[in-house]
Order: sequence, then structure tokens, then C-alpha cells
Amino acid sequence: MLAVDIGNTHVTVGALSAEGAAPPTPWAVWRLSTHRHATADELSVTFQSLIRSAGLDISSLCAMAVASVVPPLDPIYRDLSAKFHNCPVFFIEAGVKTGVKVLLDNPKEVGADRVVNAAAAYARVKGPLIVADFGTATTFDCVDRNGAYLGGAIAPGPQMAAETLYQRTAKLPLLGAFRQPPQAIGKNTQDSIAAGLFHGYVGLTRGLLAKLMKEMRGKPKVLATGGLATLLAPSVPEIQEVIPDLTLEGIWRIWRLNVTKK
Repeated sequence: MLAVDIGNTHVTVGALSAEGAAPPTPWAVWRLSTHRHATADELSVTFQSLIRSAGLDISSLCAMAVASVVPPLDPIYRDLSAKFHNCPVFFIEAGVKTGVKVLLDNPKEVGADRVVNAAAAYARVKGPLIVADFGTATTFDCVDRNGAYLGGAIAPGPQMAAETLYQRTAKLPLLGAFRQPPQAIGKNTQDSIAAGLFHGYVGLTRGLLAKLMKEMRGKPKVLATGGLATLLAPSVPEIQEVIPDLTLEGIWRIWRLNVTKK
């Protein structure tokens, strides 16, 4: 089966076994740019090419499960069903079983990716936890000991902050990539921007985690995921584990929870 995480910047796709009671290690993971005007035909060609390149048999594909925060792409991905031998497409949306109870003022407004991360993390930890997801946005999601999704915090991601800095200033260049600078005192403009972003996000992360952990009144385990997690985590001692494919794991778990016959 294919687990598909449609984000604002990237679409992450994982090819996983459809069998088993526990999430398998993906056979392959691909990161594609999010194109809001893509067509089902274009996506079909891309996906089939990726599947073949990994040495997998397209005819064995039995399902596609999707978590999306880009609504304009949802109908396009639904149309993919007919392109893959009528392979059913399952969307993680309001009303599906997730394994966590969403305790928000309006449960329907929470992003699918946040619920997916919470469900995957709680299935692993079986106790109170916080998931820090370092993607286009930096999100912090809190789950209590009973598996209730409490909410969390959202901040702009580092790359978004870098782009805004570039767009709103006359002389500052666009940082090529988010990175750890050699020191906090930058000796050139690029290193100064890198220092502000890297150490600023370390401070943001540690400060928010401290507040969230205090409000949860316990010792929640802190997990990290997202494209920048491996870069930031070593500087954030509160993070106990980095799980790069946590979102794909959550998509697989929720898909199995809804399609497996009891």
C-alpha cells in the first residue's frame, strides 16, 4: 500500500506492506514537490515510475491512504483510484477511527497530519507525549496518558521564516538551506541569518516544550519528526527520540484500523 502525506511544500509517499499488526519499515520513501495544479494523469505517471524504480510490482498495489492539508489536491488524489487498477483511496478525515480522541473546540479544524502524528506516537508510547514536527510549519501536539489529543502549538517553520525575511527586507539574501552555523555570532550575512534561524528555533522549541510540559503536569515523552528534526534534535535535549517516518506510520495505522475486519 502507499501512505501519502500531502503537505504544503512536499508530498511524502511511502511504499509499505499492507499486512501485519505493526507498521512495517517502508520499502521506499519519496519526497515530491507539492504542485497544487497537478492532474491525476500526471500523478499516476509519477507514482508508477517511482514504484517501478524501487523494483516493486504495481499490480500488487492494493490501497492508497492519504493525509492531506491541501484541500485543492484532495479530488485529484481521489481520482487516482481509477489509474491504479481501481485501487481504493482512503482519506484520513473527520469521522474515521484514529485511535485518539480529539479534545479541541472544533475537532474538524485540526490538520490531518497532526492527528496522524498523535495517533502514531500514542500507539508507540502508550502514555503522555508531545510530538514536535519540523516541517513547513513547526507544530507541537500533545496527547495525554489516556490517548486524548489535547491540542498544541503552531509556529512558522524555519524555511518559511527565511523566505519571509528575504521578501520583507531590502538587503538580506535568501538563505539557501536551513543549517547550523559555526557559531552564534555570524561573521557574514549568510552565517548571521543561519545563526538567527537555527538558534532561534532551538530556543523556540525548548521554550514551548517547557510550557507544554508544565501544563501537561507530568513527564510526557517528547518525539520529533519532520524534515529538519535530525538537524535540530541534537541541540534540544528535551527531545528523546527522532522518528523520521512517524507520519507515514500513523497513516498506515489509521488505514489498518479502518479497513481491517474485526
